[in-house]
Amino acid sequence: MQTIEYSRAFLLGRMAWARVDGLLLISGAFGLFDKEIAIKAGGYYHKTVGEDMELVLRMRRYMLEKNLPHAVRYVPDPLCWTEVPVSYGVLDRQRNRWTRGTIETLAPHAEMFFNGKYGFIGKVSFQYWTFFVWLAPVIEFSGIMLFILLASFGLINWPFFLLLLALVYSFGFFISCFSLFLEEYSFKKYSLKEMMLLVLGAASEPLIYHPITVYWGIKGNIDFFRGKSAWGHQVRKGFVKK
Repeated sequence: MQTIEYSRAFLLGRMAWARVDGLLLISGAFGLFDKEIAIKAGGYYHKTVGEDMELVLRMRRYMLEKNLPHAVRYVPDPLCWTEVPVSYGVLDRQRNRWTRGTIETLAPHAEMFFNGKYGFIGKVSFQYWTFFVWLAPVIEFSGIMLFILLASFGLINWPFFLLLLALVYSFGFFISCFSLFLEEYSFKKYSLKEMMLLVLGAASEPLIYHPITVYWGIKGNIDFFRGKSAWGHQVRKGFVKK
């Protein structure tokens, strides 16, 4: 499911945002920066656990405020291996850190929120990251609680709800499968068995994996406002020979 998540984010998300000049995040595992501009913008900010995103946003803000031409691109061709969490505990700490890092990035640059002088970032990207990344777990959890409340009072139009649920589920499944298709079409690195497992994962992800990530996102919000600033121990096991 993490494989699907990464494929969806990189092959669809990053490439799409780059296309409209709205990228706020490049891969922390494999990112290249213009050293001169990075230094002029202030370099890495040490008081965040999301330093890669924060630096990208600050560099972009610097260039936009100086009216300097610049480009932030995602290139899918370079190959980089990164070791993802292999246990729920490590994955919990990673997603908690991502949530806190997102808040620590967006909050200091709140002036860009709905600010047209920052171009597409100020008009679209910043709002997307605020509502669909930072606040998404909170909004989703609140929606579930509201749904349960309305259902208990018999205020749900069940035929419409089931139709909408099927539509949302089908759309999510299609997006995941499409990202897998692009991955296989471009790089051809999975066997038939692996691809079948990935499709099965795409079908079960919304029901199993996604609710857990929502929970971790809520925990990240709570930990941020509680003042937690630790990176969180990430266990590395290295490559395992099959």
